[in-house]
Amino acid sequence: MSMNKPIPARIQDTPTRRRFHDVSPSEAAEAELRWFFNEAESTIDLPSNFQGLIAGASPGSLDDVERRAEAMHSARKIHDRMKRLRTSDALLLSGLYTDRPWSDAVTAALPDGLAGAAHASVCVRAEYLTALARCQTRAKNVVDFIEEVVRKGRPGLVVAWRAELEVACAIAVAAYERARGDGPSVVPDEEEG
Repeated sequence: MSMNKPIPARIQDTPTRRRFHDVSPSEAAEAELRWFFNEAESTIDLPSNFQGLIAGASPGSLDDVERRAEAMHSARKIHDRMKRLRTSDALLLSGLYTDRPWSDAVTAALPDGLAGAAHASVCVRAEYLTALARCQTRAKNVVDFIEEVVRKGRPGLVVAWRAELEVACAIAVAAYERARGDGPSVVPDEEEG
């Protein structure tokens, strides 16, 4: 198995290309960040004997070991790039690219991953803590707070969040692009079982 394969189809099928102000992530960066925050851990984990039995393969088969080693190598490369970023940019990218279920209203108000970025955002978290301190919310966490703000129709606050998040995401994506350079994606290709 070799590294730096073309971007796998499961990642290429992203419905729309994200754009934050004048910054759009490259296909390779988009693929790497999606894979890193959503699939890397499960690709690297050693399956139990029971999982291997159900899948029809032993957890220690040579192909599986090689696939995990390649995934671990890719994850380390991406992790090393993320370590070169400011902590706030790395957290924002984590929120932006981690797949989470959001209501349709939230994804309409904060599209292209901005809802996840809001979840990781310092400004939104501070707003949540302020609302808690002033007894203006009953939300148990930041996710519930974001849902509540959108559901209760506080468009001024959502517009302010969106404007701040667009700039912050543009900065974070540009920082990751600088850290990764212009090489091919390091996402391991998916072997057909």
